[in-house]
Amino acid sequence: MNCDKELNSTLSKSKVQWWTIFAIFGIVFAFTACEKDKKDNDGPEEHPSLKVVNQNNDSRSITSVSLVGYEFTNLSIAIGNSQTFTLDKGMPGGYSDINILVSHKYSAWSGSVSTKVNFVDGDTTTITFKGCITFEG
Repeated sequence: MNCDKELNSTLSKSKVQWWTIFAIFGIVFAFTACEKDKKDNDGPEEHPSLKVVNQNNDSRSITSVSLVGYEFTNLSIAIGNSQTFTLDKGMPGGYSDINILVSHKYSAWSGSVSTKVNFVDGDTTTITFKGCITFEG
């Protein structure tokens, strides 16, 4: 009879330990799930943007802009105008020291110039084309 009491006591302690482990696991799981949902519902995902401004004094229009993962072609950004591109397909080259290649055209002559810039999610990075070999931004 005494043996049965010890066995019941041991089984009872074992059940309590398992319930405690399951309760802790459940609480951790619940808080982890809530944190993930909170991150997903913080609002719309922000992407970096690139604004290209044409301020050259050589009558050259910008015909294309390219960077890692993006190529914007068939453009006609005239002197004094600009165009903004939303980079919403991700940044495969990262956010720092990204090479931007800008192609331009004047009459039958065309060329290109490049510059390196940094991007930040939600911000617009501006580059200004000043001539056939200079940039600002």
